[in-house]
Amino acid sequence: MVGYQPRPRVCARCNARLALDNSDRFCAACRSKANDEMVRPPEFPRSFWTDGHMAAALDSWHMGKVFAAYRTHPQHGRTLSQELVAGWLNLTQAQLSRIESGRAPEELSKLIHWANALGVPSDLLWYKLPSDRRTVPSQHSTASTSAQRRPQQVVRRGVESTPHADASERAMADLQRRTLLSSGIAALSLPALGLDDLKHIVTALDDARRYLDHEVVDYFQQQITNCASDDGARGPRETLPVVLGIIGAIEHHARSVKPDIRRRLVAVGAQSAEFAGWLYRDSATPKLADYWRDRAVEWAQEAGDMPMQGYILLKKSQAAWDSRDAVRMLTLAQAAQDGPWKLPPKVRAEAAQQEARGHAMLGADLAVVERKLDEARGLLEDETEPASDEESKLSAHYDETLLAMQTAICFAEAGKPLRSVEIYRRELSARAFSRRDYGYFQSLMANTLAAAGEPDEAAQLGIDALDVAASTDSRRTVQELRRLTGRLEPWANRASVRELHDALAC
Repeated sequence: MVGYQPRPRVCARCNARLALDNSDRFCAACRSKANDEMVRPPEFPRSFWTDGHMAAALDSWHMGKVFAAYRTHPQHGRTLSQELVAGWLNLTQAQLSRIESGRAPEELSKLIHWANALGVPSDLLWYKLPSDRRTVPSQHSTASTSAQRRPQQVVRRGVESTPHADASERAMADLQRRTLLSSGIAALSLPALGLDDLKHIVTALDDARRYLDHEVVDYFQQQITNCASDDGARGPRETLPVVLGIIGAIEHHARSVKPDIRRRLVAVGAQSAEFAGWLYRDSATPKLADYWRDRAVEWAQEAGDMPMQGYILLKKSQAAWDSRDAVRMLTLAQAAQDGPWKLPPKVRAEAAQQEARGHAMLGADLAVVERKLDEARGLLEDETEPASDEESKLSAHYDETLLAMQTAICFAEAGKPLRSVEIYRRELSARAFSRRDYGYFQSLMANTLAAAGEPDEAAQLGIDALDVAASTDSRRTVQELRRLTGRLEPWANRASVRELHDALAC
């Protein structure tokens, strides 16, 4: 009797037979393509955009309907999640949902960015893209027919403007063609860019060419250091284009330098990619944040930078806090402490604190939490292990005040909101933090005040934090404020709570 032969497994995308040791649903080629699609939208032929539902959405002049038709297009083979598409558009899932179901967006700069991000053919749009030329279509051009049924003006912030690009927009398009498209940066889901943003990216690419190979490493290091020092005031919208420009320039130079220079370059690339991951985290775009942290690990491995690999594990643990994934946060913090690298004392202190928070969230005994916090304080005060210049770059931001804020979070998670509020009141001040970080900790303190039964103070502090979040474009802070509205639900009829709710809804 012939033994049972299992049915061969095939790739869910191309139906190719899978290798026996491949436990994935996709073959290697399709898995690579699927991973790429998580980072950038796929390219589609024109027929994708002229399909019935998509064509109807474009004819509605409502970008939200275009997004919905795009996500549900049969050519994807499945409905794309709002979170995935939102990441490509530099939006949050909640923002994309509101755009799809709300009134038609009218701000031209956003419409241009979204159309470019998804690759919508310009002649099918109801407005002009900056790269469109002022050419007179031929008598038989299909584009002329399309243009005849489009409105001749677009409203931007309540002011009518012609759909033709002005001089700065045309210059922006030239910069995109000359640098972004050739370096691949345009595919990385940039935020909506203005002319000044693109000039920053071009400067990073062009200026680097003026340096000799051994000097260019120091140039890129200084550029990324400058970005990090300005981030707290400028926020991700302004900083991210510059950082991605630096990464693109590093990748360009790394292809043509000697091996020893390349290793130094990719070490700076790892630092830059980790910083890009942080900026996407602050933008509430977790998939792109994960992508850049993984790129940072790859480059750190190539550079032989062991401390950076442990540091990125700590950053991944901190990102797990955003989704309140306590187990992942705890185990990554432990892995950062237990790995084969030698981390500076300040980084080990932050990892110990992160482990304390994980224990608190999982309901461990308060003594366990306090023991890890004491360990963190001891490491922070330890001066017997002076860090090297390279190691200091990983821990320059960490000090007693930041540890105090993290201790307050630990006590809040351990069910001790009054102890947490006491620390916030004593340690939180605008002088101690960047504007963005001050607003973020205000949002966390507001949540703790709500847990302590102080709804009016919590709501007012939330409104203050929202003002800071709006000026620094910190969507991470906005996420915490949305959690706050849930905590304040028992007091929904209070005027202060209604004011916060209305401010978040704007």
